[in-house]
Amino acid sequence: SGPVLPGVAGALLLLAMVIWRVAHARLRPDEGGPTLPYTCGSARADGQQLFLVATLHISPRAPRDVLAVLEAVAPDLVMIELDDERLNEMRETDALPRRIDLQPIELTVAGQEPISVLAQRAFWNAEHAGEDIAGPARFDAANPFGLGDVGPGALGGGLAVVRRGAAPGQLACFAMKAHMAARAGASAVLVINSRPEFPAAPRIGTASLWTDLRVAWRTRRCGFPPIPLLLLPPEHGESLMSECRREGGSANVSFRVLADDFPRRSLRRRLCQAFAFAMSGVGILYSIIDWCAVDAGEEFVAAEAAAGRRRVPCACIDVDVDRLCSRVCSSVLPTPRNLVSAALAWVAFPRVFLRTLFPARGSVDVLGGAALHVLSFRLRTWAAILLAGACAGCFLGLVLALFGVGLAGAAEGAGVVGKDDANALPGYVMLAIELYVFPRLYEAVAASRDEAMYQGIVARAAQHRARRLVAVVGAAHANG
Repeated sequence: SGPVLPGVAGALLLLAMVIWRVAHARLRPDEGGPTLPYTCGSARADGQQLFLVATLHISPRAPRDVLAVLEAVAPDLVMIELDDERLNEMRETDALPRRIDLQPIELTVAGQEPISVLAQRAFWNAEHAGEDIAGPARFDAANPFGLGDVGPGALGGGLAVVRRGAAPGQLACFAMKAHMAARAGASAVLVINSRPEFPAAPRIGTASLWTDLRVAWRTRRCGFPPIPLLLLPPEHGESLMSECRREGGSANVSFRVLADDFPRRSLRRRLCQAFAFAMSGVGILYSIIDWCAVDAGEEFVAAEAAAGRRRVPCACIDVDVDRLCSRVCSSVLPTPRNLVSAALAWVAFPRVFLRTLFPARGSVDVLGGAALHVLSFRLRTWAAILLAGACAGCFLGLVLALFGVGLAGAAEGAGVVGKDDANALPGYVMLAIELYVFPRLYEAVAASRDEAMYQGIVARAAQHRARRLVAVVGAAHANG
């Protein structure tokens, strides 16, 4: 009878959860509002109404729920659980760069009126925000791509004009051009685009981690390039280069570096984040899902597109990756405050778990909504989730086991524990790490982001003076 009782108890609990949800659905008051999918909820306060769409990011149902809510609600403002960087990565590349992504500069050729040109800027330019850059443009015909070492101070504070690309055998990336121009004494780099259109990205200069490592090895620098870089349209770039090459020619360039809140990461930070994602198993999880060609976050793309068709603003309310990583680091650091918070989280766990099983009236049913999303999964999605979860879980378990074994070996070697106790110590170490880290990760990844998104909703609603709001967030954040 031992295995039977847990099964009966589980069946009774499941039945109670179903009855609870059916009763709440029947007793829900009819306020005469729009009909919403079960995965959604709404709240009113101070004359404003917020409609919350709870999703699973890999669910085929999620975009349909978003479109249904926008059709039924006709909101004044749409908000999504993304930051600007991640949204740019998901946008159709044909829409990039936008006008606000470009840097205006002024070109002056001797004997002609100054002309204003829009150039695409590198992501590290904001390190020099507010600086006035002005000086003569200089082009070296013997070093057209700007990747040769012409000696310190050769450009004498002017603006280096170089071609895009590289000669065979050279490292062709924007960061390398900026480093070499700075070594030659340039105050900025103007790159002549070799194509009629700008790269389909909000900023230029981003490269693979391996390319950044090669640049750091050659320049002996792990930080940002020390001077701004701009990509010029080919017609203006070629005209500027011709003037620089003409005997007696003179061309001057001036601009004020625009402020920019676009996320920028030095090589040091990129290495730390890559290591953290790899060792936590998150990198393996998302790599496998991407390898299986499972679409993720399609509800956000659908929300922005639908908002554009309705001519209503679509705003991002989530923290960026840098702030998220900083929150995780500060949360898992074993300070006395974090240790106490982890213990209190386990004390509150039964109450939170019970509230999840039997959601209160007016809250979003996270489990019920997640179940509806899961039922819409395709076979490929199921296979990707199972494979990714198994691989990431096994890798993380192996990391924790190796850490526990290493700690046990060190303790035994120091004489702190005996041989028999050392054999059992890895299991206790893994359990202690999990008991501490799990609630702290929840605080960093879920709870603190809930607060940040709430503040974002309040700020965006005030900014746009919106009365009917729609927020598209993951189900885990719905009641936060």
